[in-house]
Amino acid sequence: MIILAHRQILKNKEVISMIKLLKTYRLIIFMIFISSQLYGFYGDGGGRSFIDFLMDMNQFRGRTDQVGVLLGPSNYRFTVGFSGRTSGIILDNWTNDYKTTPKLTVYLRPGITVGFGMKTANFNFGLGYQFRYLHKDYQVHTPMFTFTALDNTLRFNLPIAIGVGSGNAKNTWLVSTGIETRYYPKTILDQIRLYIFYGYARISYAKYGFKEENLQIDENAKNVYKAMSSVGFDLRLYFKIDKESRKQLERGKNLPFSIEPYFRFLYNCALRTLENQGGRHIRYGGNNYDINAYGFDATSLGVTYASVDKFAGGYISSFPQIPNPQGQNNITDIYRIGLAFPVGFRVQCEYYGLYLEPSLSLTMIDGKNISISGTSKRGPFFTLGWCVYAEVYLTPIPELELYIELQTGGATRLGGALDPAYADGTALIFNTAAGITYYF
Repeated sequence: MIILAHRQILKNKEVISMIKLLKTYRLIIFMIFISSQLYGFYGDGGGRSFIDFLMDMNQFRGRTDQVGVLLGPSNYRFTVGFSGRTSGIILDNWTNDYKTTPKLTVYLRPGITVGFGMKTANFNFGLGYQFRYLHKDYQVHTPMFTFTALDNTLRFNLPIAIGVGSGNAKNTWLVSTGIETRYYPKTILDQIRLYIFYGYARISYAKYGFKEENLQIDENAKNVYKAMSSVGFDLRLYFKIDKESRKQLERGKNLPFSIEPYFRFLYNCALRTLENQGGRHIRYGGNNYDINAYGFDATSLGVTYASVDKFAGGYISSFPQIPNPQGQNNITDIYRIGLAFPVGFRVQCEYYGLYLEPSLSLTMIDGKNISISGTSKRGPFFTLGWCVYAEVYLTPIPELELYIELQTGGATRLGGALDPAYADGTALIFNTAAGITYYF
C-alpha cells in the first residue's frame, strides 16, 4: 500500500509538472502568434505582406479584409485565400458597365492569392501569385518571391504587380513593386525595415485620339500614349526596451511589457512624364508620386493615389486636400516627405495581448509650378497631426484567437470631416478591423 501511495504521489507530481509545462508552452506559442501577425492574407493589394508567409503556423484566418488558410508540414508551406477591402464581398453583379444591354456584369471583388514555400536548415524561400480583377478592361497579376536566412533574422520580399489593359484600355500596361527588406539585430535596435518603391505606367489613349489639326488617329496605334513613373523609399528603425510591470504573476514574478519606439521616414517623387503623340514626343514634370498598378482607373485612363492612405501603425498622412473654396491644386515634379514618430507599448500574457501606439506625423508635399485655381503658390503643403493605433488579441485557448484593430485620428482631411472651412469643434476619424484565427 505504501508503495502504491508513493507511486500515486509521483504520478500526481508528474501531472502537475505537465500542466505547468503546458501553461508555459501555451504562453510561448501565444507570444509567437503575436509577433507573426500581418495585414492581408499574404496580399495587401501589392503582395507586400507575403514576407511573413514562411514563419506563420498552420491556420485559418477570417478578418475584415481577408480570409484564407495556411497549412503544410514543417518544411513545406501552402496557402490560398482572398484579400481586399471589399466588405467581405467575393462576387456581385451590381452594374452593367453602362452597356445598353440588360445583362449585368459579374465582378470578382477581392484578390485571389496562392503561395508555396519550402524551409531548409539555412535558407527558406517562398513563391506566390495574386490575381485582382479590378475592371472588365483591366486586371492585375502579382507574382511574389520571398526568402529568409540567418535564422530568420534576414527577410526579403519582392512583389511585382503587372496591370494589363484591354478594350477601352487597350495597349495600356503598368508595373509597380514594393521591395521589402527586414533585419532583426535583436539588440536595443530591434529591427530595421527598408521598402523600395517603383512604378511605371504606359497608358494608351489612341482609342480616344487627340484634337490637333483634325488629325485622325488609328485606335490600335501603339505610338500614342503617356508614360509616367515614380520612385520612393520607406525607412523604419524599431527600438525595444523590455520592462516589468508592478503587477505580479504567479510565484512573485512581475508581468513583463515592452516600450517600442520607432522612427519612420518616407520619400516619394514623380519622375518626368513622356507623352508620345504619334511620334511627337513631349516631356514635362510628373504629377503623381505613387504610380501603382492597383491605382489605375480603366474608365478615366488615369492613375490615382488614394486620397486617404490605409490606417495602420506608423501612419503617414495622405495628400492634404485643399478646402473647396480654393479649388483644385496643380503641382509638377511633385514629391512627398513623411515623418512619423510612434511609440508602441506592448503587453502579452496567456489569454490576451495588447499593443498601443500613439504617433505624431508630419507630411509635406512640394514640387514646381504650384498653383491653386490659377494662382501661383510658394512653399509646400503640409499636415502635422496625431493618431492613436491599437491592437487587441484575445486567446481563450491556444487554438482560437480574436483580433481587434482600432485607430482614431489620422492627421488627414478625410472626406472634408476635418476641413476647417466647413467643420466646427473637434472631429475624429475612427477606423477598425476585426477577425478570428484558428490555429491547427
